Amino acid sequence: MWKNRLAFALLYAALLVLLILFSKPFLLAALIVLVVLAVLMALLTRRDARLLRTSVRVKSGGREGETVPMTFTFAPKRRLLAAQSILVAVESRNDMFGVSVHKYLVFDLADDQQEYTIGVPLVWCGKVTFRCISVQVRDMFGLFSSKAKPFSEICTVVYPHHVRVLTELSSATIGATRNDGVMQNRKGSDASEIFDIRDYVPGDDIRTIHWKLSGKTDELIVRQASAPSHYNIALLPDFGRSHLAGPEAQQELNAAVAIASSVAERLIRRGVPFCTVVPTKQGIERFEVCTERDFHELLPRWLSFPVQETGGSGLRYFVMEHLDRYFTRLLIFSAGRYEQDLSGLDSRVGVLVLSAVSGIKTARVEGSGSCSIMELPAEQDINEVYRVVC
Repeated sequence: MWKNRLAFALLYAALLVLLILFSKPFLLAALIVLVVLAVLMALLTRRDARLLRTSVRVKSGGREGETVPMTFTFAPKRRLLAAQSILVAVESRNDMFGVSVHKYLVFDLADDQQEYTIGVPLVWCGKVTFRCISVQVRDMFGLFSSKAKPFSEICTVVYPHHVRVLTELSSATIGATRNDGVMQNRKGSDASEIFDIRDYVPGDDIRTIHWKLSGKTDELIVRQASAPSHYNIALLPDFGRSHLAGPEAQQELNAAVAIASSVAERLIRRGVPFCTVVPTKQGIERFEVCTERDFHELLPRWLSFPVQETGGSGLRYFVMEHLDRYFTRLLIFSAGRYEQDLSGLDSRVGVLVLSAVSGIKTARVEGSGSCSIMELPAEQDINEVYRVVC
């Protein structure tokens, strides 16, 4: 735009010099026309910006490494008179890793076209928020721009790629879980305890009807039984934003998320319930997962949590809150070589660290006793199947 303004200024200055030198009426008329044209463009551009309404839509979810369409809609209330192009400044922020990218997009307006679609590459796993910094309407001569109303924030969730894993349950468990209420009971088939009550629906076993309560409410009420047992396996993502300084950060962090997601999905499909322990700024958040529905509800929520600042904080929270008392097996997911001290947990809970590491071609296992570290290639072969003893 500055080039167009410079050219206009030079033209105006040249005409002004010629007018002073030769005093020709047509030169004066040309100067007046330029001034009127500039004022008219400025006013019409401002008018078009006020009439313009911008909205954006993007696919609600996609896989890391894919490109998803993002569609911009420019819908004026009335016909635009001076607008020739629109400049949109957009910030895309990954809420999980705190990575932000600013982009400037220019759309040349065409007759009767209101929608423009671009491809957005999904680079980082996690929830991505698109925020409009500004929308500027430019006139047909490229001299003036005026700000229009920005569009509202929109979000999408970037899911990790799939890692082929086979899970086996380990016998290297230590201790026994305590049953003092740290975890919630869940629905099951133990009729001796009531998990919840609800209205009767056709097909329910009549033996589950709570007759006494039904008599008081004049409606059929059904008892839902509970399973008082607790989970033995805890999954702990333990990577931090400080890892972003490394040269292989993107590959390792994305791989760590993919490994955690794939192992969790494999466990739940085998019918093995677990507890996901997510470190946050406020401490530890615990999520029980015992069905595929639980898993699919948890995954986008986990991908929206900001990752802790430094790796290892999750393990410290886990120990500080004495969660090792409530599980017999702890799975830790890490990006890069895991350097945390696990010796304090050696006699309290069985530990397996699954770490995504760049520069290695095959999986390798280190450690002895009840604590071991399994390093997996951050650049996974899609045909490779990794055996994980959970």
